Amino acid sequence: MIILTLPVDTSSDDYRFNKTLNEDVQVKPVSDTGAHWDIQMSKGDYVNVTGMESLCNAICIAIMTRFNELDYIDLYEGFGCRAHELIKANKSEMVRYKVELFVVEVLEKMRRVLSVNNVTVSDSDSHSYLINFNVTSINDEIVKGSVAL
Repeated sequence: MIILTLPVDTSSDDYRFNKTLNEDVQVKPVSDTGAHWDIQMSKGDYVNVTGMESLCNAICIAIMTRFNELDYIDLYEGFGCRAHELIKANKSEMVRYKVELFVVEVLEKMRRVLSVNNVTVSDSDSHSYLINFNVTSINDEIVKGSVAL
């Protein structure tokens, strides 16, 4: 049996010192608005991320996935963010606050996150929100990132 895996830079400091943060296929926004994300490819293969970049990547995936969207897979039961329930709600301080609570809930469920330091939800444009997050990983590293929803 042949097992194929994505190439990993095993000599990088991020891989060597942050293995506990796992590996993942990299996703990035396809436009400046950040509203649409796609799996990154290089030379016909997926781009792999490890360590801190993997955690930031996983957080963005968790926030962008609707709650229970993947419930047909036992491993992902209860996975995702309930903020998508508010997609058609008129923008208001209360809706923004609920989005923040739903994002904090998702981050606190992640095994790789030790603590949620800050989540800020702001208007990205008239139809979406920009979510900035700051967490401490299980190996005491600070991870900062943002995602448009």
